[in-house]
Amino acid sequence: MKRAELTQALNALESSPSAPEELRGLLRELQRHQLELEVQNRELQEAQQALEESRNRYMELYDFAPMACVSLDANGCIRDLNLTGANLLGQNRSYLQGLPFTPFVDPTHVGRFFGHLRQCIDGETVSTELRLRIARKQVEVRLVSAPLDDSGSQERMCRTAILDITELRQMQVRLSLAERLAAVGTLAAGIAHEVNNPLAFLMGSLGLATHALRAPAPPSVDPELLAVARHHTGVAQALEALTHAREGAERIQDIVKDLGTFARPSASQERSVDVEQVMELALKMAMVEIRHRAHVVRDYTPVPQVVADSVRLGQVFLNLLVNAAQAIPEGMASRHEIRVRLRASNENVFVHIQDTGAGIAPDILEHVFDPFFTTKQLGQGLGLGLAISHSLVSQMNGGITVDSAPGRGSTFTVRLPAAPAARPLPVPSPPTPPSLSLQRGRILIVDDERSFGRTLRLMLMDLHEVTYTPSAKEALGWIREGQRYDAILCDLMMAEVTGRQFHDALQEQSPEQALRFIFMTGGAYTPSSREFVERLTLPLIHKPFRRETLDALLVPLLARA
Repeated sequence: MKRAELTQALNALESSPSAPEELRGLLRELQRHQLELEVQNRELQEAQQALEESRNRYMELYDFAPMACVSLDANGCIRDLNLTGANLLGQNRSYLQGLPFTPFVDPTHVGRFFGHLRQCIDGETVSTELRLRIARKQVEVRLVSAPLDDSGSQERMCRTAILDITELRQMQVRLSLAERLAAVGTLAAGIAHEVNNPLAFLMGSLGLATHALRAPAPPSVDPELLAVARHHTGVAQALEALTHAREGAERIQDIVKDLGTFARPSASQERSVDVEQVMELALKMAMVEIRHRAHVVRDYTPVPQVVADSVRLGQVFLNLLVNAAQAIPEGMASRHEIRVRLRASNENVFVHIQDTGAGIAPDILEHVFDPFFTTKQLGQGLGLGLAISHSLVSQMNGGITVDSAPGRGSTFTVRLPAAPAARPLPVPSPPTPPSLSLQRGRILIVDDERSFGRTLRLMLMDLHEVTYTPSAKEALGWIREGQRYDAILCDLMMAEVTGRQFHDALQEQSPEQALRFIFMTGGAYTPSSREFVERLTLPLIHKPFRRETLDALLVPLLARA
Protein backbone atom coordinates (compact mmCIF):
# COMPACT_ATOMS: atom_id res chain seq x y z
CA MET A 1 0.00 0.00 0.00
CA LYS A 2 1.32 3.40 -0.96
CA ARG A 3 1.66 6.18 1.53
CA ALA A 4 -1.18 8.20 -0.02
CA GLU A 5 -3.51 5.21 -0.01
CA LEU A 6 -2.62 4.44 3.59
CA THR A 7 -3.33 8.05 4.59
CA GLN A 8 -6.65 8.03 2.75
CA ALA A 9 -7.72 4.75 4.40
CA LEU A 10 -6.71 6.04 7.80
CA ASN A 11 -8.73 9.24 7.35
CA ALA A 12 -11.74 7.19 6.19
CA LEU A 13 -11.54 4.96 9.24
CA GLU A 14 -11.15 7.86 11.64
CA SER A 15 -14.20 9.62 10.18
CA SER A 16 -16.25 6.44 10.22
CA PRO A 17 -18.02 5.99 13.56
CA SER A 18 -18.47 2.30 12.90
CA ALA A 19 -14.66 1.55 12.59
CA PRO A 20 -13.32 -0.18 15.64
CA GLU A 21 -10.81 1.85 17.66
CA GLU A 22 -8.32 -1.02 17.54
CA LEU A 23 -8.26 -1.02 13.72
CA ARG A 24 -7.72 2.70 13.60
CA GLY A 25 -4.79 2.35 16.03
CA LEU A 26 -3.27 -0.43 13.94
CA LEU A 27 -3.40 1.69 10.81
CA ARG A 28 -1.71 4.58 12.61
CA GLU A 29 1.06 2.19 13.75
CA LEU A 30 1.53 0.93 10.19
CA GLN A 31 1.84 4.49 8.98
CA ARG A 32 4.53 5.24 11.55
CA HIS A 33 6.53 2.08 10.60
CA GLN A 34 6.26 2.93 6.93
CA LEU A 35 7.73 6.34 7.59
CA GLU A 36 10.58 4.79 9.56
CA LEU A 37 11.24 2.28 6.75
CA GLU A 38 11.38 5.09 4.21
CA VAL A 39 13.93 6.95 6.34
CA GLN A 40 16.02 3.80 6.77
CA ASN A 41 15.84 3.05 3.06
CA ARG A 42 17.05 6.56 2.25
CA GLU A 43 19.91 6.17 4.74
CA LEU A 44 20.85 2.79 3.22
CA GLN A 45 20.93 4.27 -0.26
CA GLU A 46 23.15 7.10 0.94
CA ALA A 47 25.44 4.62 2.74
CA GLN A 48 25.62 2.44 -0.38
CA GLN A 49 26.50 5.44 -2.51
CA ALA A 50 29.20 6.51 -0.03
CA LEU A 51 30.54 2.96 0.06
CA GLU A 52 30.70 2.86 -3.73
CA GLU A 53 32.51 6.17 -3.82
CA SER A 54 34.92 4.97 -1.14
CA ARG A 55 35.54 1.74 -3.07
CA ASN A 56 36.24 3.71 -6.23
CA ARG A 57 38.67 5.96 -4.36
CA TYR A 58 40.38 2.90 -2.87
CA MET A 59 40.71 1.27 -6.29
CA GLU A 60 42.20 4.46 -7.70
CA LEU A 61 44.64 4.68 -4.81
CA TYR A 62 45.46 0.95 -5.16
CA ASP A 63 45.91 1.04 -8.93
CA PHE A 64 47.94 4.23 -9.06
CA ALA A 65 49.88 3.81 -5.81
CA PRO A 66 53.58 4.73 -6.11
CA MET A 67 54.53 1.14 -5.27
CA ALA A 68 53.64 -2.10 -6.99
CA CYS A 69 51.16 -4.34 -5.13
CA VAL A 70 50.73 -8.02 -5.97
CA SER A 71 48.57 -10.76 -4.47
CA LEU A 72 50.34 -14.14 -4.59
CA ASP A 73 49.09 -17.62 -3.82
CA ALA A 74 51.07 -20.36 -2.09
CA ASN A 75 52.61 -21.43 -5.42
CA GLY A 76 53.89 -17.94 -6.17
CA CYS A 77 51.31 -17.24 -8.90
CA ILE A 78 49.93 -13.73 -9.43
CA ARG A 79 46.25 -13.56 -8.49
CA ASP A 80 45.89 -9.81 -8.62
CA LEU A 81 48.07 -6.71 -9.02
CA ASN A 82 47.69 -3.00 -9.43
CA LEU A 83 48.56 -0.95 -12.51
CA THR A 84 51.88 0.13 -10.98
CA GLY A 85 52.81 -3.54 -10.60
CA ALA A 86 51.87 -4.26 -14.21
CA ASN A 87 53.97 -1.30 -15.36
CA LEU A 88 56.92 -2.52 -13.28
CA LEU A 89 56.73 -5.99 -14.84
CA GLY A 90 56.21 -4.50 -18.29
CA GLN A 91 53.05 -6.49 -19.18
CA ASN A 92 49.29 -6.01 -19.40
CA ARG A 93 47.54 -6.66 -16.09
CA SER A 94 45.04 -9.15 -17.51
CA TYR A 95 47.91 -11.10 -19.09
CA LEU A 96 49.83 -11.32 -15.81
CA GLN A 97 46.96 -12.60 -13.67
CA GLY A 98 47.44 -16.31 -13.09
CA LEU A 99 51.07 -16.39 -14.22
CA PRO A 100 53.90 -17.42 -11.85
CA PHE A 101 56.02 -14.60 -10.49
CA THR A 102 59.32 -16.54 -10.66
CA PRO A 103 60.13 -15.78 -14.35
CA PHE A 104 60.69 -12.18 -13.23
CA VAL A 105 63.07 -13.19 -10.41
CA ASP A 106 66.82 -13.40 -11.01
CA PRO A 107 67.70 -17.13 -11.06
CA THR A 108 70.18 -16.66 -8.21
CA HIS A 109 67.40 -15.24 -5.99
CA VAL A 110 64.59 -17.73 -6.69
CA GLY A 111 65.33 -19.68 -3.50
CA ARG A 112 65.20 -16.47 -1.45
CA PHE A 113 61.85 -15.57 -3.05
CA PHE A 114 60.23 -18.90 -2.15
CA GLY A 115 61.59 -18.71 1.39
CA HIS A 116 60.04 -15.25 1.74
CA LEU A 117 56.72 -16.47 0.29
CA ARG A 118 56.63 -19.51 2.58
CA GLN A 119 57.11 -17.35 5.69
CA CYS A 120 54.29 -15.04 4.60
CA ILE A 121 51.89 -17.91 3.80
CA ASP A 122 52.63 -19.32 7.25
CA GLY A 123 51.32 -16.12 8.82
CA GLU A 124 54.35 -13.83 9.17
CA THR A 125 54.76 -10.28 7.88
CA VAL A 126 58.19 -10.37 6.25
CA SER A 127 60.55 -8.23 4.19
CA THR A 128 63.43 -9.14 1.91
CA GLU A 129 65.46 -7.75 -0.99
CA LEU A 130 65.60 -9.41 -4.41
CA ARG A 131 66.94 -8.80 -7.87
CA LEU A 132 64.40 -8.97 -10.68
CA ARG A 133 65.11 -9.39 -14.39
CA ILE A 134 62.58 -7.46 -16.48
CA ALA A 135 63.07 -7.05 -20.23
CA ARG A 136 66.78 -7.93 -19.90
CA LYS A 137 67.22 -5.23 -17.26
CA GLN A 138 68.14 -5.84 -13.63
CA VAL A 139 65.91 -4.18 -11.04
CA GLU A 140 66.72 -4.21 -7.32
CA VAL A 141 63.53 -4.41 -5.22
CA ARG A 142 62.41 -4.83 -1.63
CA LEU A 143 59.42 -7.10 -0.99
CA VAL A 144 57.18 -6.42 2.01
CA SER A 145 54.55 -9.17 2.37
CA ALA A 146 51.68 -9.77 4.78
CA PRO A 147 49.16 -12.65 4.93
CA LEU A 148 45.96 -11.83 3.05
CA ASP A 149 42.95 -12.46 5.31
CA ASP A 150 40.07 -13.55 3.08
CA SER A 151 37.44 -15.29 5.17
CA GLY A 152 35.48 -16.16 2.03
CA SER A 153 38.25 -18.36 0.70
CA GLN A 154 40.09 -21.30 2.19
CA GLU A 155 43.15 -20.66 0.02
CA ARG A 156 46.09 -18.98 1.72
CA MET A 157 47.35 -15.83 0.00
CA CYS A 158 49.73 -13.00 0.68
CA ARG A 159 49.67 -9.36 -0.36
CA THR A 160 53.11 -8.08 -1.40
CA ALA A 161 54.30 -4.51 -1.85
CA ILE A 162 57.24 -4.22 -4.26
CA LEU A 163 59.50 -1.18 -3.84
CA ASP A 164 61.98 -0.40 -6.62
CA ILE A 165 65.25 0.40 -4.81
CA THR A 166 67.53 0.37 -7.86
CA GLU A 167 68.29 4.09 -7.66
CA LEU A 168 68.74 3.82 -3.89
CA ARG A 169 71.32 1.05 -4.34
CA GLN A 170 73.12 3.06 -7.04
CA MET A 171 73.18 6.06 -4.72
CA GLN A 172 74.56 3.89 -1.92
CA VAL A 173 77.31 2.67 -4.25
CA ARG A 174 78.18 6.27 -5.15
CA LEU A 175 78.15 7.33 -1.49
CA SER A 176 80.23 4.29 -0.60
CA LEU A 177 82.78 5.22 -3.24
CA ALA A 178 82.75 8.85 -2.05
CA GLU A 179 83.40 7.77 1.53
CA ARG A 180 86.07 5.31 0.39
CA LEU A 181 87.83 8.05 -1.57
CA ALA A 182 87.43 10.40 1.39
CA ALA A 183 89.13 7.79 3.58
CA VAL A 184 91.96 7.49 1.06
CA GLY A 185 92.15 11.29 0.96
CA THR A 186 92.45 11.36 4.74
CA LEU A 187 95.42 9.04 4.44
CA ALA A 188 96.99 10.88 1.49
CA ALA A 189 99.64 12.73 3.48
CA GLY A 190 100.66 9.58 5.30
CA ILE A 191 100.70 7.60 2.07
CA ALA A 192 102.99 10.25 0.55
CA HIS A 193 105.30 9.67 3.53
CA GLU A 194 105.17 5.91 2.98
CA VAL A 195 106.00 6.31 -0.72
CA ASN A 196 108.67 8.96 -0.19
CA ASN A 197 110.74 6.73 2.11
CA PRO A 198 111.33 3.90 -0.39
CA LEU A 199 111.45 6.45 -3.22
CA ALA A 200 114.29 8.28 -1.43
CA PHE A 201 116.52 5.22 -1.13
CA LEU A 202 115.49 4.06 -4.62
CA MET A 203 116.78 7.33 -6.08
CA GLY A 204 119.81 7.26 -3.80
CA SER A 205 120.66 3.70 -4.82
CA LEU A 206 120.36 4.57 -8.49
CA GLY A 207 122.68 7.51 -7.88
CA LEU A 208 125.21 5.24 -6.17
CA ALA A 209 125.05 2.78 -9.06
CA THR A 210 125.66 5.57 -11.57
CA HIS A 211 128.54 6.96 -9.50
CA ALA A 212 130.13 3.52 -9.12
CA LEU A 213 130.16 3.00 -12.87
CA ARG A 214 131.29 6.54 -13.75
CA ALA A 215 133.79 7.34 -10.95
CA PRO A 216 136.75 9.47 -12.25
CA ALA A 217 140.20 7.88 -12.29
CA PRO A 218 142.86 9.15 -9.80
CA PRO A 219 145.86 10.51 -11.82
CA SER A 220 148.54 8.51 -9.92
CA VAL A 221 147.09 5.04 -10.57
CA ASP A 222 148.17 2.79 -13.44
CA PRO A 223 145.35 3.00 -16.04
CA GLU A 224 145.24 -0.72 -16.82
CA LEU A 225 145.20 -1.72 -13.14
CA LEU A 226 142.61 0.95 -12.44
CA ALA A 227 140.40 -0.34 -15.26
CA VAL A 228 140.41 -3.87 -13.85
CA ALA A 229 139.79 -2.69 -10.29
CA ARG A 230 137.07 -0.28 -11.37
CA HIS A 231 135.35 -2.99 -13.36
CA HIS A 232 135.12 -5.42 -10.45
CA THR A 233 134.53 -2.82 -7.72
CA GLY A 234 132.19 -0.65 -9.74
CA VAL A 235 130.06 -3.52 -10.97
CA ALA A 236 129.77 -4.99 -7.47
CA GLN A 237 128.75 -1.64 -5.98
CA ALA A 238 126.34 -0.99 -8.82
CA LEU A 239 124.70 -4.40 -8.41
CA GLU A 240 124.30 -3.87 -4.67
CA ALA A 241 122.83 -0.40 -5.18
CA LEU A 242 120.47 -1.62 -7.90
CA THR A 243 119.30 -4.46 -5.62
CA HIS A 244 118.35 -1.86 -3.01
CA ALA A 245 116.65 0.22 -5.68
CA ARG A 246 114.58 -2.78 -6.73
CA GLU A 247 113.50 -3.38 -3.12
CA GLY A 248 112.36 0.24 -2.88
CA ALA A 249 110.41 -0.02 -6.13
CA GLU A 250 108.67 -3.18 -4.87
CA ARG A 251 107.66 -1.42 -1.66
CA ILE A 252 106.13 1.41 -3.69
CA GLN A 253 104.34 -1.16 -5.85
CA ASP A 254 102.81 -2.78 -2.75
CA ILE A 255 101.62 0.58 -1.42
CA VAL A 256 100.01 1.52 -4.74
CA LYS A 257 98.34 -1.92 -4.95
CA ASP A 258 96.87 -1.50 -1.45
CA LEU A 259 95.56 1.96 -2.35
CA GLY A 260 93.95 0.57 -5.50
CA THR A 261 92.15 -2.10 -3.50
CA PHE A 262 90.29 0.51 -1.44
CA ALA A 263 89.77 3.16 -4.15
CA ARG A 264 88.47 0.79 -6.83
CA PRO A 265 84.67 0.47 -7.06
CA SER A 266 83.45 -3.05 -7.46
CA ALA A 267 80.29 -5.06 -7.55
CA SER A 268 79.61 -7.11 -4.46
CA GLN A 269 81.29 -10.51 -4.74
CA GLU A 270 80.64 -12.55 -1.62
CA ARG A 271 82.82 -15.58 -1.09
CA SER A 272 84.83 -17.21 1.69
CA VAL A 273 87.22 -14.57 3.05
CA ASP A 274 90.14 -14.75 5.47
CA VAL A 275 89.29 -12.10 8.09
CA GLU A 276 92.83 -11.85 9.43
CA GLN A 277 94.25 -11.22 5.97
CA VAL A 278 91.72 -8.44 5.27
CA MET A 279 92.38 -6.90 8.69
CA GLU A 280 96.15 -6.88 8.12
CA LEU A 281 95.70 -5.05 4.84
CA ALA A 282 93.43 -2.48 6.52
CA LEU A 283 96.00 -2.04 9.31
CA LYS A 284 98.71 -1.34 6.74
CA MET A 285 96.53 1.32 5.15
CA ALA A 286 95.51 2.88 8.48
CA MET A 287 98.98 2.80 10.05
CA VAL A 288 99.79 6.28 8.78
CA GLU A 289 96.95 7.57 11.00
CA ILE A 290 97.68 5.23 13.89
CA ARG A 291 101.44 5.37 14.38
CA HIS A 292 101.56 8.87 15.93
CA ARG A 293 98.60 8.24 18.21
CA ALA A 294 98.70 4.64 19.51
CA HIS A 295 100.35 1.27 19.19
CA VAL A 296 98.46 -1.69 17.77
CA VAL A 297 97.85 -4.82 19.85
CA ARG A 298 96.83 -7.89 17.87
CA ASP A 299 94.80 -10.36 19.91
CA TYR A 300 94.01 -13.01 17.31
CA THR A 301 92.61 -16.47 17.87
CA PRO A 302 92.06 -18.96 15.02
CA VAL A 303 88.72 -18.18 13.36
CA PRO A 304 86.98 -19.71 10.35
CA GLN A 305 86.63 -17.85 7.10
CA VAL A 306 83.54 -15.67 6.66
CA VAL A 307 81.07 -15.16 3.84
CA ALA A 308 81.77 -11.59 2.73
CA ASP A 309 83.06 -9.28 0.03
CA SER A 310 86.75 -8.78 0.77
CA VAL A 311 87.00 -5.25 -0.70
CA ARG A 312 83.94 -3.97 1.16
CA LEU A 313 84.95 -5.70 4.36
CA GLY A 314 88.35 -4.03 4.04
CA GLN A 315 86.60 -0.67 3.73
CA VAL A 316 84.63 -1.37 6.92
CA PHE A 317 87.80 -2.26 8.85
CA LEU A 318 89.63 0.79 7.45
CA ASN A 319 86.80 3.12 8.51
CA LEU A 320 86.74 1.69 12.03
CA LEU A 321 90.52 1.81 12.43
CA VAL A 322 90.78 5.40 11.19
CA ASN A 323 87.90 6.41 13.52
CA ALA A 324 89.65 4.71 16.42
CA ALA A 325 92.92 6.52 15.63
CA GLN A 326 91.23 9.91 15.30
CA ALA A 327 89.59 9.45 18.72
CA ILE A 328 93.10 9.52 20.26
CA PRO A 329 95.21 12.72 20.48
CA GLU A 330 98.55 12.83 18.67
CA GLY A 331 101.89 12.59 20.43
CA MET A 332 101.11 10.01 23.11
CA ALA A 333 101.42 6.77 21.16
CA SER A 334 103.15 4.95 24.03
CA ARG A 335 100.18 5.61 26.36
CA HIS A 336 97.40 4.58 24.01
CA GLU A 337 96.54 1.42 22.15
CA ILE A 338 94.19 0.13 19.50
CA ARG A 339 93.45 -3.50 20.24
CA VAL A 340 92.15 -5.77 17.48
CA ARG A 341 90.59 -9.05 18.63
CA LEU A 342 89.31 -11.95 16.54
CA ARG A 343 86.91 -14.41 18.16
CA ALA A 344 84.50 -17.06 16.86
CA SER A 345 81.31 -18.81 17.97
CA ASN A 346 79.55 -21.75 16.35
CA GLU A 347 78.07 -19.71 13.50
CA ASN A 348 79.75 -16.29 13.61
CA VAL A 349 83.09 -14.54 13.65
CA PHE A 350 83.49 -11.44 15.82
CA VAL A 351 85.97 -8.64 15.14
CA HIS A 352 86.48 -6.22 18.04
CA ILE A 353 88.30 -2.90 17.46
CA GLN A 354 88.92 -1.23 20.80
CA ASP A 355 90.60 2.14 21.40
CA THR A 356 91.67 4.03 24.50
CA GLY A 357 90.40 7.35 23.20
CA ALA A 358 88.04 9.88 24.69
CA GLY A 359 84.92 7.75 24.29
CA ILE A 360 81.47 8.79 23.09
CA ALA A 361 78.81 10.61 25.12
CA PRO A 362 75.45 8.77 25.49
CA ASP A 363 73.49 11.43 23.57
CA ILE A 364 75.88 11.04 20.62
CA LEU A 365 76.22 7.26 20.82
CA GLU A 366 72.69 6.61 19.54
CA HIS A 367 73.42 8.61 16.37
CA VAL A 368 76.87 7.31 15.38
CA PHE A 369 75.45 5.12 12.57
CA ASP A 370 73.18 7.88 11.20
CA PRO A 371 74.12 9.15 7.72
CA PHE A 372 75.89 12.54 7.67
CA PHE A 373 76.17 12.63 11.46
CA THR A 374 79.66 13.69 12.49
CA THR A 375 81.38 15.45 15.37
CA LYS A 376 84.44 16.27 13.26
CA GLN A 377 85.22 19.74 12.02
CA LEU A 378 84.02 20.86 8.60
CA GLY A 379 86.13 19.30 5.85
CA GLN A 380 87.38 16.39 7.98
CA GLY A 381 84.70 13.90 6.99
CA LEU A 382 81.35 13.41 5.32
CA GLY A 383 79.70 11.71 8.28
CA LEU A 384 79.13 8.62 6.15
CA GLY A 385 81.89 6.26 7.30
CA LEU A 386 80.01 4.48 10.07
CA ALA A 387 76.66 4.63 8.24
CA ILE A 388 78.14 3.00 5.16
CA SER A 389 80.03 0.48 7.29
CA HIS A 390 76.76 -0.46 9.00
CA SER A 391 75.04 -0.82 5.62
CA LEU A 392 77.86 -2.91 4.12
CA VAL A 393 77.98 -5.28 7.09
CA SER A 394 74.18 -5.66 7.00
CA GLN A 395 74.36 -6.55 3.30
CA MET A 396 76.83 -9.31 4.25
CA ASN A 397 74.20 -10.66 6.70
CA GLY A 398 76.23 -9.45 9.67
CA GLY A 399 75.91 -6.74 12.29
CA ILE A 400 77.92 -3.95 13.88
CA THR A 401 77.55 -2.54 17.39
CA VAL A 402 79.38 -0.06 19.59
CA ASP A 403 80.07 0.11 23.32
CA SER A 404 81.48 3.37 24.61
CA ALA A 405 81.48 5.86 27.45
CA PRO A 406 83.36 9.12 28.02
CA GLY A 407 86.81 8.50 29.47
CA ARG A 408 87.04 4.76 28.74
CA GLY A 409 87.30 4.58 24.96
CA SER A 410 85.14 2.75 22.45
CA THR A 411 84.77 -0.80 21.19
CA PHE A 412 83.20 -1.50 17.80
CA THR A 413 82.19 -5.12 17.23
CA VAL A 414 81.60 -6.53 13.77
CA ARG A 415 79.71 -9.83 13.55
CA LEU A 416 80.04 -11.84 10.33
CA PRO A 417 78.54 -15.22 9.37
CA ALA A 418 81.11 -17.98 9.29
CA ALA A 419 81.56 -19.77 5.99
CA PRO A 420 80.39 -23.41 5.88
CA ALA A 421 83.20 -25.71 6.88
CA ALA A 422 84.67 -27.44 3.87
CA ARG A 423 85.76 -31.05 4.06
CA PRO A 424 89.55 -31.23 4.26
CA LEU A 425 91.12 -32.48 1.07
CA PRO A 426 94.36 -34.40 0.92
CA VAL A 427 97.22 -32.00 0.34
CA PRO A 428 99.33 -33.17 -2.57
CA SER A 429 103.05 -32.71 -2.53
CA PRO A 430 103.92 -29.41 -4.17
CA PRO A 431 105.11 -30.03 -7.71
CA THR A 432 108.59 -28.99 -8.63
CA PRO A 433 108.25 -25.77 -10.60
CA PRO A 434 109.33 -26.31 -14.16
CA SER A 435 112.36 -24.38 -15.25
CA LEU A 436 111.52 -21.79 -17.89
CA SER A 437 112.96 -22.66 -21.25
CA LEU A 438 112.52 -19.40 -23.12
CA GLN A 439 113.12 -19.55 -26.85
CA ARG A 440 114.26 -16.60 -28.93
CA GLY A 441 111.39 -14.85 -30.66
CA ARG A 442 110.19 -11.77 -32.52
CA ILE A 443 108.38 -9.44 -30.12
CA LEU A 444 106.37 -6.29 -30.87
CA ILE A 445 105.84 -3.71 -28.12
CA VAL A 446 103.00 -1.16 -28.52
CA ASP A 447 102.81 1.46 -25.75
CA ASP A 448 102.32 5.23 -26.05
CA GLU A 449 104.40 5.74 -22.89
CA ARG A 450 107.70 6.08 -24.74
CA SER A 451 109.99 5.83 -21.71
CA PHE A 452 108.40 2.57 -20.61
CA GLY A 453 108.34 1.15 -24.15
CA ARG A 454 112.03 1.86 -24.72
CA THR A 455 112.97 0.46 -21.31
CA LEU A 456 111.00 -2.73 -21.97
CA ARG A 457 112.70 -3.09 -25.37
CA LEU A 458 116.13 -2.78 -23.73
CA MET A 459 115.11 -5.35 -21.11
CA LEU A 460 114.11 -7.93 -23.75
CA MET A 461 116.57 -7.36 -26.56
CA ASP A 462 119.31 -9.41 -24.87
CA LEU A 463 117.46 -12.55 -25.98
CA HIS A 464 114.82 -11.51 -28.51
CA GLU A 465 114.41 -9.51 -31.69
CA VAL A 466 112.33 -6.62 -30.35
CA THR A 467 110.43 -3.89 -32.24
CA TYR A 468 108.85 -0.94 -30.44
CA THR A 469 106.30 1.63 -31.56
CA PRO A 470 104.13 4.08 -29.60
CA SER A 471 101.47 3.93 -32.34
CA ALA A 472 98.92 1.15 -32.72
CA LYS A 473 98.17 2.43 -36.24
CA GLU A 474 101.80 1.96 -37.21
CA ALA A 475 101.81 -1.56 -35.75
CA LEU A 476 98.68 -2.44 -37.75
CA GLY A 477 100.38 -1.14 -40.88
CA TRP A 478 103.42 -3.36 -40.31
CA ILE A 479 101.25 -6.45 -39.85
CA ARG A 480 99.17 -5.53 -42.90
CA GLU A 481 102.41 -5.40 -44.92
CA GLY A 482 103.25 -8.95 -43.87
CA GLN A 483 105.31 -8.59 -40.70
CA ARG A 484 104.69 -11.39 -38.20
CA TYR A 485 105.48 -11.53 -34.48
CA ASP A 486 105.65 -14.36 -31.98
CA ALA A 487 104.28 -12.13 -29.20
CA ILE A 488 102.64 -8.69 -29.11
CA LEU A 489 102.90 -6.72 -25.86
CA CYS A 490 100.26 -3.97 -25.94
CA ASP A 491 99.19 -1.38 -23.39
CA LEU A 492 95.45 -1.42 -22.63
CA MET A 493 94.95 2.34 -22.17
CA MET A 494 96.41 4.50 -24.97
CA ALA A 495 95.37 7.96 -26.09
CA GLU A 496 94.65 7.60 -29.82
CA VAL A 497 93.90 3.90 -30.36
CA THR A 498 93.29 1.81 -27.22
CA GLY A 499 94.71 -1.67 -26.82
CA ARG A 500 91.19 -3.07 -27.08
CA GLN A 501 90.59 -1.26 -30.40
CA PHE A 502 93.97 -2.42 -31.71
CA HIS A 503 93.13 -6.03 -30.82
CA ASP A 504 89.64 -5.80 -32.39
CA ALA A 505 91.13 -4.50 -35.64
CA LEU A 506 93.80 -7.20 -35.59
CA GLN A 507 91.17 -9.93 -35.15
CA GLU A 508 89.66 -8.91 -38.49
CA GLN A 509 92.99 -8.34 -40.22
CA SER A 510 95.07 -11.22 -38.86
CA PRO A 511 93.25 -13.53 -36.37
CA GLU A 512 96.39 -15.63 -35.77
CA GLN A 513 98.36 -12.58 -34.65
CA ALA A 514 95.48 -11.50 -32.40
CA LEU A 515 95.97 -14.76 -30.44
CA ARG A 516 99.55 -13.73 -29.62
CA PHE A 517 98.52 -10.73 -27.50
CA ILE A 518 99.68 -9.99 -23.98
CA PHE A 519 97.89 -6.93 -22.61
CA MET A 520 99.72 -4.62 -20.20
CA THR A 521 97.98 -2.21 -17.83
CA GLY A 522 98.80 0.23 -15.12
CA GLY A 523 95.13 0.21 -14.12
CA ALA A 524 91.83 -0.07 -16.01
CA TYR A 525 90.45 3.43 -15.43
CA THR A 526 87.30 3.62 -17.56
CA PRO A 527 84.16 1.52 -16.93
CA SER A 528 84.36 -0.01 -20.41
CA SER A 529 88.03 -0.99 -20.04
CA ARG A 530 87.36 -2.40 -16.57
CA GLU A 531 84.49 -4.48 -17.98
CA PHE A 532 86.79 -5.62 -20.81
CA VAL A 533 89.45 -6.76 -18.31
CA GLU A 534 86.88 -8.70 -16.26
CA ARG A 535 85.91 -10.88 -19.25
CA LEU A 536 89.35 -11.00 -20.87
CA THR A 537 90.67 -14.46 -21.76
CA LEU A 538 94.05 -13.34 -23.12
CA PRO A 539 97.04 -12.85 -20.80
CA LEU A 540 97.12 -9.60 -18.81
CA ILE A 541 100.14 -8.31 -16.88
CA HIS A 542 100.01 -5.40 -14.44
CA LYS A 543 102.66 -2.70 -14.45
CA PRO A 544 105.15 -2.62 -12.92
CA PHE A 545 106.18 -6.25 -13.40
CA ARG A 546 109.26 -8.41 -13.05
CA ARG A 547 111.12 -9.92 -15.96
CA GLU A 548 110.40 -13.43 -14.64
CA THR A 549 106.62 -12.74 -14.64
CA LEU A 550 106.72 -11.62 -18.26
CA ASP A 551 108.91 -14.57 -19.28
CA ALA A 552 106.34 -17.00 -17.83
CA LEU A 553 103.70 -15.47 -20.15
CA LEU A 554 106.03 -15.51 -23.16
CA VAL A 555 106.97 -19.21 -22.87
CA PRO A 556 103.74 -20.71 -24.36
CA LEU A 557 103.62 -18.09 -27.13
CA LEU A 558 107.23 -18.60 -28.20
CA ALA A 559 106.82 -22.38 -28.02
CA ARG A 560 104.10 -22.10 -30.70
CA ALA A 561 106.31 -19.98 -32.94
